[in-house]
Amino acid sequence: MNPAYRAEILIPLFELIRTRESCAVVGGASMGKSRLLRFMLEPETRAHYLREHAATTLFAYCDCNRLAEISEWGFFELILTAMVEACGQHTDLHGLRNELNALRREVITGHNALLARRHVELAALMLCRERGFQLRVVFDEFDEAYRTLPPLALANLRALRDGNKAWLSYLLVVRNHPKRIRPPADCEGFYELFSRSVIGLPPYSLGDAYAVVEQIEARRGRQLTPQMRAALVERSGGHPGLIGAMFDAVTNGRATPGDAVREECHKLWMSVPSDEQMALYRIARGQPVHDALALEGLVLKGLVRDGQLFSPVFAQYVGEHGVPAANGQLVVDEHTRTVWVGGQARTDLTAREFDLLAILARAPGHVYGRQEILETLNPNEHFEALHHNAVDALVKRIRKKIEPAPDRPRYLITVRGKGYKLMDGDEGGLGGETGGSDGTDEGRTNHGRPTGKLPP
Repeated sequence: MNPAYRAEILIPLFELIRTRESCAVVGGASMGKSRLLRFMLEPETRAHYLREHAATTLFAYCDCNRLAEISEWGFFELILTAMVEACGQHTDLHGLRNELNALRREVITGHNALLARRHVELAALMLCRERGFQLRVVFDEFDEAYRTLPPLALANLRALRDGNKAWLSYLLVVRNHPKRIRPPADCEGFYELFSRSVIGLPPYSLGDAYAVVEQIEARRGRQLTPQMRAALVERSGGHPGLIGAMFDAVTNGRATPGDAVREECHKLWMSVPSDEQMALYRIARGQPVHDALALEGLVLKGLVRDGQLFSPVFAQYVGEHGVPAANGQLVVDEHTRTVWVGGQARTDLTAREFDLLAILARAPGHVYGRQEILETLNPNEHFEALHHNAVDALVKRIRKKIEPAPDRPRYLITVRGKGYKLMDGDEGGLGGETGGSDGTDEGRTNHGRPTGKLPP
C-alpha cells in the first residue's frame, strides 16, 4: 500500500471509525470515491490505520447501486447481504456466514420489510454482542437512497446504532452534504449521528496527482515529459476524472479539450445542486458570490480553492457552457450580456434595459437611487429630478420581461423613498415590492408630470 495516498482524508476518517463515530464523506462526480473505498477496505490499509483494532473490525460494504429496489425491504436486504459478505473477511466467521445467509434467503423469499429489519437486528447481535466484532456499515452511492427512503427506515438505523452503540457505526458516501440531500428535520435522529463528522473529498493533493499520472503512464505505456506531467496536473486541478480524460489530449499535444474532457466537466457540473451551480458560474465569470451555503458546499468538496475554481479547464467549461439552472433565480452576465431567469436566457431585453440590470447586479441588495442610476448610465451628464420618471418607466418595461408577476416583483425591487435594488430571487420573493403598485417610490402617480424618455 501507499501510506501517503489520500492521507489527509484517511487519517481523520479512520480515527472516527476507530472511536465508533458515524460520519459522511462528500465528494463530487468522478472524484475517486470508489477508489478511496477500495483502498480503505484493503487489509493492509486497515491494518495500517486501525493497528490492533483491525482484526476485530468488520466493514459491511453496501453499494446502493445493488439495491433490488429503493424501499425499506430492499435497503435492509442489502445491509444483510453486506453483513454476510463481511463475514468472509475473517476465518472465524465462516460458520456464522452460513447462518446469516439462511436469514438472508428468508428475507429475499419473504419480501417483507419488517422481517428484513428484524433479521438485520439479529445479525448485528450475533456479530457484535455475541462475537465481539466492531461493525462498520458503509453506504456507498447513498444519495438517492437517502433522499427517498421512508423516514421510518432511517429511524430504524438510528435505533440499531443505539442498541449497539459500543459496536456499530455508519459511514455514508455521498455527492453532496447530507443536509442538502434531505432536510435534517425529516430524519433528525439519523442525521445527528454524523452531522458533526462530515469530511470533504477534494481533488487529489499534488503528490497523489503526480502518482496517479505515473500509474496511467505505466498502464498505457506512454511516457510524459516533466513539463507535460506538470501541465496535466495543473490544468486538471488534481480531479481524478479529468486527469484520465486529459491524458490523451496532453500526450497528443492538443490545446483544446476533447469530448472526454467536456463529458467529465459536464458530469461534475450536473452533480452539484442548482445554487452551487449558480455560485460556480459567478466565480467563473469573476462575479461576487453572496450565497454562503452554496459556497460552503463547494469549498467542502474542493471545487473552490482560495476563491477560485479548482481547475482552469473546469472554469472554462463553466464559463462557456454552464447555463445556470436554478429555478427562480436571476443571473446577469455582463461578459456575454445575457440575463438568465430561472435557467432561461432572456433575449428580448434592449441594450438600455440590460445596462440598468447590470448596474444593479454589481451589488445585489444594494439600493441605487434614480439619480445614481442616471449618472452611472450616462457619465459626465447632469440630470434634473424630472428625468427620474424615465428610470421608473424603464424599470416597468424590464419587469414585464423578467418578472413572473410584474405587479409583484421578486427580482427588481422598489425601496420606498430610496430607489431600486436587484435580488437574485432567493431573498426577493413574490410581493417583495416596497413601493407602490405603479413602481414609484411614493406609491402614487406623478400627477401629470411628463415621464419623458430615458436620456441617451
